[in-house]
Amino acid sequence: MAALAGTIVLGAPEASVAQPAGASGSQLRVVITGLDGNPLQPGETFPVTAEGRFAAAAAKGNEPSREQASPEFQAATAALANRSVDEPMSAQEIPQYLLELCKKDARAETATGHVFHRLFWCQRYGLKAKAYRGTVLSGEVTLKWIAVAIGNYKIRTNTFMLQPTFAGDGWGDFGNVATTQLMAGPICGSVGDPGCSVNTRPVTMSVADWQREVNIQSWYGWRIESDETKSTAVDKVSNHTWRITTGVHTPEPGREWTADTPDNGMRCDSASYFRYDPKSCISSDVIPWLPVFAGLLPEFAAHISQALNAPDTTFPPEPHPKQIPGKYVYGNSTVPGLHRLPDAEKKPNSDEKDRACARIPAPHDPDEQCDEYPFAATVEGAASPVWDFSVKYIDGWQNGQGGNALQALYQSSRILYKDLDKFYVNVIN
Repeated sequence: MAALAGTIVLGAPEASVAQPAGASGSQLRVVITGLDGNPLQPGETFPVTAEGRFAAAAAKGNEPSREQASPEFQAATAALANRSVDEPMSAQEIPQYLLELCKKDARAETATGHVFHRLFWCQRYGLKAKAYRGTVLSGEVTLKWIAVAIGNYKIRTNTFMLQPTFAGDGWGDFGNVATTQLMAGPICGSVGDPGCSVNTRPVTMSVADWQREVNIQSWYGWRIESDETKSTAVDKVSNHTWRITTGVHTPEPGREWTADTPDNGMRCDSASYFRYDPKSCISSDVIPWLPVFAGLLPEFAAHISQALNAPDTTFPPEPHPKQIPGKYVYGNSTVPGLHRLPDAEKKPNSDEKDRACARIPAPHDPDEQCDEYPFAATVEGAASPVWDFSVKYIDGWQNGQGGNALQALYQSSRILYKDLDKFYVNVIN
């Protein structure tokens, strides 16, 4: 089945190759590498848990970055969050802003790709198949692609799409582009994970057919799906992994050689407290964070910065060195973050905050409000028996806008309650 330009083909022709007797003894040997020439292999394995995926995010460099705070970025991710699920996603629905961001970001040009947001993973990569006879390189062929994985806030599905961007360099044992076949597509990563499935097989085509698809700019698409009935966790949370499997078929000795990319995380849930978004699958290998702009909310930002960077100067004073969490240290996902608290459990934090605010020496401006950090809507709020906190009178409008930004983060990054999730706060000057 041929793809149409700019569209997705669900379901693609697959190779049906019989392995002839004695093929294993052939002198021909194939090694599949990335575009950099390094063998394509799974790489480091991280636990399939919330903390394990945060560790994966830090190791892969999927950490807070300034472009995520731009209005254009937020508009693009909002478009993904709000899209209808009545029809399969089309290539035209990939936000152009995010696609262009991927095309120029070096972090996407790796075997693991890059998670720009929980709703958008992207990769510019490919495979090289190298044939050897003994120790002599006897052929090479290349396939390049741009691929995206787009999360969903309505159903437990990630959409994976791949567009070939180059197919060629076929020479030697791979010189016949009509008989040499290449394969690429997503598969579930974890062995023994019955909740994860992919709706159709990877694409397998001749190099000549891949070249045709490059010329007409075809996209191929799959659905990576999560079965909530297989989860016994709170909110039916499932932590899956998926990877791209690749392969090359050689007519002689008549076999297929395969290699997989490293795992990527996918967290799915059925959390009912997201009123309009009852189910979800997102890319979990990313550090969610709340950007606070000093230029837009100077007093709100200054209070958070003081609490994170100079906690002992904040009110109320304590007889011990104060410890206030939420500041991210790049490359270290184990630093204490913040955890979302259900609205029904915020009152102890608010009450403790009010008691502390009443002790702040007067006077203060009537238009000011008493702001607290960590936020009342977090487990680490003022009533926490573990962490310290800070209160300060700031401009009332800024205080309200800061609260709105926090609620927006909870929705836009699908922050689950308590230890099911974690986020950080970054002040941008």
